[in-house]
Amino acid sequence: MNVPNIVNVPNIASNTPLWLALLTTFVAAVSGALIGRTPGRVKYDIVGVTLFAFLLGLGGGIARDVLLGNLPPLALSSPWYVVSVLGAVAVVLVIGRWIPVDGWIFILLDALALGLYGVIAAQMALDFKLPDVGAIAVGILAAIAGGVLVALLRGETPEILRPSQPYAILVLIGVTIFVLLDGYSAGIAAFLCVASVIGLRFATLHWDIRTRAIRPIERDQGGTSGDM
Repeated sequence: MNVPNIVNVPNIASNTPLWLALLTTFVAAVSGALIGRTPGRVKYDIVGVTLFAFLLGLGGGIARDVLLGNLPPLALSSPWYVVSVLGAVAVVLVIGRWIPVDGWIFILLDALALGLYGVIAAQMALDFKLPDVGAIAVGILAAIAGGVLVALLRGETPEILRPSQPYAILVLIGVTIFVLLDGYSAGIAAFLCVASVIGLRFATLHWDIRTRAIRPIERDQGGTSGDM
């Protein structure tokens, strides 16, 4: 049951300023382009770097809209989103080697993008009358979709599937907070979602918190399940 908004706080999930949406896209696209320029098993050309930027910059929003049947995707309905991605690629090509991806400003903007992708997708899912669990799932998928696609194209296991700094878990916590509090104050719920993702991101970095591998099932070395 929805309850009237008890505090007059703007809901950035349903009324995201265009500048903030474009900043989110730009930061995520910079991260994607930097991944393309990071030394690894394969060196990528301009197409590869640009593709990674598009996947991280626009992949989450496109995945969200496809899941909800909101077509054509919003990210492709305005030219400014594509311009933001191309601008991010240009920045990385020119000064990418001097961008401190481990600096607190970049980490802050990256966590902001993660939280915004999650909360905006969850809000839209609620607007499409999905149940709370479905809205949480859409929020998580939108936040992690771009990173998963980039990792797969690089021939890597996505970081969210192996022991590492938590990402999907942070989005899960933030989006759950939003969905649970949305009926009381959508504006405060959206703010707390983004703030929790940012705060937890810095906390996991400060204390080097990582997920742990699940102990594998030990097989009987004396035979197989097919033995009679």
